[in-house]
Amino acid sequence: MTTPLVSVIVPIYNIAPYVQRGLASLLAQDYRNLQLILVDDHSDDDSAAVIAAYAKQDARIEPVYLPRNRGVSAARNAGLAVARGLYVAFMDGDDWLAPDYISRFVTTLEQGPYDILVSPFYVDDPTASTVPNRLLKDRVLTRKQFIRGMLAPVGVIRGYLWNKFYRRSIIESAPLRFDERVAIMEDELFNVEYALAASRFYYLGAPAYHHVIRADSATQSIGVIGALPKQITALWSIQRLIRTRYQSGAVPEEPLRSER
Repeated sequence: MTTPLVSVIVPIYNIAPYVQRGLASLLAQDYRNLQLILVDDHSDDDSAAVIAAYAKQDARIEPVYLPRNRGVSAARNAGLAVARGLYVAFMDGDDWLAPDYISRFVTTLEQGPYDILVSPFYVDDPTASTVPNRLLKDRVLTRKQFIRGMLAPVGVIRGYLWNKFYRRSIIESAPLRFDERVAIMEDELFNVEYALAASRFYYLGAPAYHHVIRADSATQSIGVIGALPKQITALWSIQRLIRTRYQSGAVPEEPLRSER
């Protein structure tokens, strides 16, 4: 198997008590050719010190320290600015990965080849959920299937970044960055823009990402009611983007079969 460089971007902000398990799971990956970009969004706890300590342990870790707190989109953009990998992945700093997570994704991406790979995931609340057998079947996706699954309020594709792998050449050629003005669903917006620039989509039914639910996380603190107006605004913007891109003819054709 070829071993292309994979850039993993991890935004971190005030999660010092939780971040060590996630970083340890990155260092324990059986796939070794990694650029681990840890972006501290000007934390005021010990997160920066934890990042620095891990960076001393492994040369693959590249810390980025933002001079002021700018939000998760800016942190991810700072990571993209220094990413060098053929593929790009994202991880939330308080989540963690099974040891073969990256190697499985790279193998499948290379065999396709594919532009984006998505997989089901575990939800740790506090123990890992089970993934039904019906979600463990690999399959090629069309762009419409991917976007529909990504925007659905339930399911395993969803709009998250951390259960997907991306081809950096598409991110840079588009070019794509996170909209730092968007406070919620910025990941869905990025994924839609990426899908409209990509052609080859694949669902790998091999859960290996553990998404940890914390009562004190930023997402949980907003609440369903508080987030609803911003979600409606974001969904309206996404639908307008999809309609405009298709009408302009800017969306690339999808291949009848995957070819290099």
